[in-house]
Amino acid sequence: MPRIRHPWSRPNRRDVLKGSAAALAAAYGLRPDWAVAAVPMEFDGTKFQLAAPEANPKRGGVLKYGITSRPPHFDVHQSGTINSLGCQGCMFDNLIRRDPRDSGKTIIPDLAHSWKISADGKTYTFFLREGVQFHDGAELTAEDVKATFDRISKPPQGISIPRSVLFAAVSEINARDKHTIEFKLSSPRPPEFIMSAFASGWNVVMRKKTLEDNQYNLRRVVDIPGTGPYKSKRRVENEVWVMERNEKYWNKGLPYLDGVEFYHGLPFSPELGSAVLAGRTDYARVVDPITSRKAKETPGMSSLNYYQSVIQGCWPNAKKKPFDDPRVRRAVHLVLDKAVLVDVVKDVAPMLVGGFIYPFSDFATPIDQLRKRVGYQDDPTAAIKEAKALMAAAGYANGAKDIDILVRDVPTSSSGARPFKPCYQES
Repeated sequence: MPRIRHPWSRPNRRDVLKGSAAALAAAYGLRPDWAVAAVPMEFDGTKFQLAAPEANPKRGGVLKYGITSRPPHFDVHQSGTINSLGCQGCMFDNLIRRDPRDSGKTIIPDLAHSWKISADGKTYTFFLREGVQFHDGAELTAEDVKATFDRISKPPQGISIPRSVLFAAVSEINARDKHTIEFKLSSPRPPEFIMSAFASGWNVVMRKKTLEDNQYNLRRVVDIPGTGPYKSKRRVENEVWVMERNEKYWNKGLPYLDGVEFYHGLPFSPELGSAVLAGRTDYARVVDPITSRKAKETPGMSSLNYYQSVIQGCWPNAKKKPFDDPRVRRAVHLVLDKAVLVDVVKDVAPMLVGGFIYPFSDFATPIDQLRKRVGYQDDPTAAIKEAKALMAAAGYANGAKDIDILVRDVPTSSSGARPFKPCYQES
């Protein structure tokens, strides 16, 4: 584990802020375009087949992939962690998807080869491929797509799907025929928004019978039959999940690999990094900065850095005292030194200070404007003064006592949580 310089050993809070601010300004200068390209109102992809951009892609072999793969359950729709999608995603397909060849900027066909959006923006019609089979041999039909999105858009009682809100405008889903599915909206939404929701990797298509046989709850179903390029072959808890090539995959040219083996490792952990550096895995995702630097210095290896669409933060229980008072929640927000939190985890997982919208998003508050806000300024004096006034007004002039903080057992969270107490005490 890399050595972390903890905030309580720093000589001066402002010195740390100044050093971090310079790094953050440079980081904020990198603003990748994550917006999806304009979506055509009508698209005919009857002849479209996704393939590698190379003329003669290499086939065969098994990819050994190091990734956190200890899912809390196996229901991808109900999940919100890469522990699920990271290894299960290859078992499924989407209705449509983002193009991996241009970093996901373009919406392209998947199980639906074509689509048509009505002029008023309230009806989306998709035309499905024929002859697509689930891993259990059943044929894909529009009824499977309808059952999938009925469940996602309006989950049954006891089922919680984080992305249901994306389909709040969907008022009706109709299977027009065996290979035509229609979505009606109560009011129009931008096509790029709706199509991006359909193309989300989480919103995979499930078989209707699988959902019905399990009362629409797949949390305990390990081997869910999908339509994807790989099938589950073997799984050892906390060790490895072995996938084999789907020989009956609808895209006859894919997949190129014979299989994929997902080896479990915690994000940013030295174990995950050691495995890929030692050649025990071929590829690893979410490694620590030290591993990344070593990989770049090692012949035959490469490393790529990218922003994750993940928010790290402190989530108070607004139903319990003292956090049932919005003044207390505001005070906590003010005294948490965001730049110090980023500095503490920089050798584990480089991060950016931002608001509730990802800082690299085109919709985020620009860094120069954000740093003018109380709570984000280099000088914490104003933030601490307001926080103390808020706490006093809420009846906690001497501070709140007996507060428990639950910390996720991963390096980023355990390291990032350490400054919480010193920030509160210093303020």
